[in-house]
Amino acid sequence: MKGMLKYAQKYKDQMTVVDIGLLKLSLCSMGVLMGMAVPQSQRKKVMACASTVFALSYAPLLAKYLGILTEECKNRSDYSDDIY
Repeated sequence: MKGMLKYAQKYKDQMTVVDIGLLKLSLCSMGVLMGMAVPQSQRKKVMACASTVFALSYAPLLAKYLGILTEECKNRSDYSDDIY
C-alpha cells in the first residue's frame, strides 16, 4: 500500500491542469452512471447524501484556494491594475 501511495504522489506531482480536468470529467461521468442505477424510490435519499458529501468535501478545498488567492493579492501591490 505504501508503494501505491508513493506512485500516486509522483503521479500527482506530474499532473497538469488538463489531467486534473480529465480526472474530474471521468469522476463526474462515473457519478452520473451510478446515479442512473439508483431506484426511483431511493433517489431523494441518495441526492441528499451526495449533496452533503459534496458540500463537506468542497468547502475545505474552496477555503484553501481562497486563502491562497487572498495571500497572493496581499503580496501584489499592482493587483488592481491587472483588470484594466
